Amino acid sequence: MTKRTSVILLSLITVVVLFFGVFAFIPDGLEFGDYNVFYSPYKLIQRSGMFTDTVNATYYTKLDEGAEISNVQKIINSRLEQIYGYYSVDINVKDDVTTIAVPKTVESGDSSEKPTATTILNNVTRKGNVELLSTAYSQNATYDSDSVVLKAEHFRKARTQSYIQSGNTFYICEVKLTSEGTKIADKVLNAGTQYLYAIDETLVGTAVYTNSTLQLYSQSKENSKVVASYIKTGVLGAELTLNDTTETENGLGWIFSVVMGVIVLASFIFFAVRYKTLGLAGVLSQLIAIVIFMYFAGLVFIPMFNIFAAIGVALAYLFMTFFTVFTFEKIRKYSESKTFNASMYKGFADTLKVNLIAHAAFLVLGIVLWVIPTAVTAPLGCVMVYGAVLSFAATFGLNRLFSLMVAPFNESTAKVSAKK
Repeated sequence: MTKRTSVILLSLITVVVLFFGVFAFIPDGLEFGDYNVFYSPYKLIQRSGMFTDTVNATYYTKLDEGAEISNVQKIINSRLEQIYGYYSVDINVKDDVTTIAVPKTVESGDSSEKPTATTILNNVTRKGNVELLSTAYSQNATYDSDSVVLKAEHFRKARTQSYIQSGNTFYICEVKLTSEGTKIADKVLNAGTQYLYAIDETLVGTAVYTNSTLQLYSQSKENSKVVASYIKTGVLGAELTLNDTTETENGLGWIFSVVMGVIVLASFIFFAVRYKTLGLAGVLSQLIAIVIFMYFAGLVFIPMFNIFAAIGVALAYLFMTFFTVFTFEKIRKYSESKTFNASMYKGFADTLKVNLIAHAAFLVLGIVLWVIPTAVTAPLGCVMVYGAVLSFAATFGLNRLFSLMVAPFNESTAKVSAKK
């Protein structure tokens, strides 16, 4: 590869990576297709209690007969994860008072896409008792308990979907019924007829029954997720009455962002000063890994931003940096007596086994932590898994590729070429 070719390739790659890196922070819920949404890192940070102010709500709690508070906590956490993507939220119970802390989100635009803390709290603390009435749709219809034909025990599973027809978007919670529920529906309901369904004895929308499937229509994507979550988690076994709300300021996330920015910049400077042109390979590899991580997190909306996930981010980056330095030191040592290409080949070969074993161990540890469902282990393990994959891709693959590109600029290679 000539110097001219290397300069062109490295310049193009740098420009593209920097463009996508900057672009990752611009979109605010950029949608593509009917189902996919890209959440910029800023939007993810905004939804995190670590990076934003939080709203703390206290509720007087009255348990239903036979209900346990631990199950109530579990249902609330499940709703928060299914509807809003939170791994875990602080839910504390003392005597008959329950305290829930959620991030304070921006109150602007479509509330279905930017729910406030009040909206989130209201949705996850409701009873969530979904019922289908045999009453056909009518503007003057009212809730009648005698008209209820399907209840929570008749719903087996639910999922959300949407479709566009004549320029209008319809949001649906598609419900599969139990065998008993199917028998009742086949006997009482007519295919194609619009029926009414209610949540906590309040009419909220229409429903259509076809082919053993119940389709519950909602006004927005969020509402559809709310209905599906109520069906999946079941009725909340307690009556939660709001007592008071307070706000807590939190700047920990921004401190972490600044610290990580300094660490990344310092590592880039270290590569450039210590390894000269070879250091450029490490800078580009890590920059690409960082950008890919941001986009992956944005596309799948990973709810990872708590203090333990932040620790995982730092560990993964330091892990990647260590193995880049580990390999480059080998190459630097061999280059004292060999050509750069020979040094590069020998350096990567000598560190391959250690690289594989260490990354495999880091990956397995991340998986083990991820599957443990706690607010400490799950976010930490999640980041470690993605960090292990990206670190190996950078240290084993991208470092090799970019090392080949900078080879024409290396002194030892140039001297050998000149002698020939």
